[in-house]
Amino acid sequence: MSDQTTRVPFAAPLIDGEEIAAVTEVLRSGWIGTGAVVRDTESRFTRYLGVEQALLLNSGTAALHLALLALGVGEGDEVIVPTNTFTASAATVVHAHATPVLVDVEPHRLTIDVEEVRRHITPRTRAVMAVHFAGRMADVGALRRVCDEHGLALIEDSAHALPAQRDGVSPGRLADAAAFSFFVTKPLTSAEGGLLVFHRADLADRARILGAHGIDRDAFARHRGERSPHYDVVAPGLKYNMPDVAAAMLRCQLERSDALRERRRMIAERYIAELAGLPGLLLPPVDTPGDSSSWYLFVVQLPEGTDRDALASQLRARGIGTSVHFKPLHQFSYYRDELPSARVSFPVADAAYPRLLSLPIFPAMSDEDVKAVIAALTAELSRPEARR
Repeated sequence: MSDQTTRVPFAAPLIDGEEIAAVTEVLRSGWIGTGAVVRDTESRFTRYLGVEQALLLNSGTAALHLALLALGVGEGDEVIVPTNTFTASAATVVHAHATPVLVDVEPHRLTIDVEEVRRHITPRTRAVMAVHFAGRMADVGALRRVCDEHGLALIEDSAHALPAQRDGVSPGRLADAAAFSFFVTKPLTSAEGGLLVFHRADLADRARILGAHGIDRDAFARHRGERSPHYDVVAPGLKYNMPDVAAAMLRCQLERSDALRERRRMIAERYIAELAGLPGLLLPPVDTPGDSSSWYLFVVQLPEGTDRDALASQLRARGIGTSVHFKPLHQFSYYRDELPSARVSFPVADAAYPRLLSLPIFPAMSDEDVKAVIAALTAELSRPEARR
């Protein structure tokens, strides 16, 4: 079978005239940096998420880094992180001069295992990072209790989960800090961007200063003449701010976030209904009243013995894009060489990784696209050659 142009890409953003008009308005305003649109969008996120403080940034990675710094995580500290995550979760801990401690994940959900967290707490542990996976939340209620018992900070890496809920709790409600991503493939996008939320104003103020070069007042206020152009540098900060031109796009996405999520949910339900009969294929958990996903990703675990990479190539030849989320961090050379915690057994993550395949799921997919994905995967898994 020869390769052809991908008919259904793995992911694509849904951008319409509202986003284009909003960005154009900012471009014509004379101010495209961080200003009034960012502040308004931050205010909208506080209401949407039910949090006290929200800070828009240039990436989810920046949000995680600032969360750690604002909470005082630093040299000599340990932060517990699940091995099944993108490198940014652990890399930001390293950039905060602390040590990531990798732990295994729960079967099927592939979110951080609460009992593994308990087993890895030491006198040096300063925080736990709960990474929500594929749109489904980790057990933040249980993790909050563990952190409270041991005097630890709880940080949510919520790059995948907006909107989502578990046991009546949405991302950011129980954590000391929560980070979100608005990368181009995420449930809401600003092309590149992130959000950091807190319930404490002092932490938000510190993060805001650290994310703007450590300067004690912002450029918008200085250039608009609202305050003196003179400023003080109170910390060796970073350059993590989001500009208004990106926030304008994001604000439009936020206004229709529920509709975007509903389309993802409809695609997920169709996948689950029509792929359930394939022997050995483990599908994601279904939504329940107490546990709903953002459906950022639709990650299946292939039947035992399937050559995952060969299957992905065959699907690509049929015009279907796929991806893999994630290679466990302990399998990468850097973490294996640098972290003692990466050199032990991770039975759940190790068993799941060779079987993981992410199917396309994004609001711009048509019903015909969904049908094509189902038909292609069904056909390929029905071929004897799909097995090793």
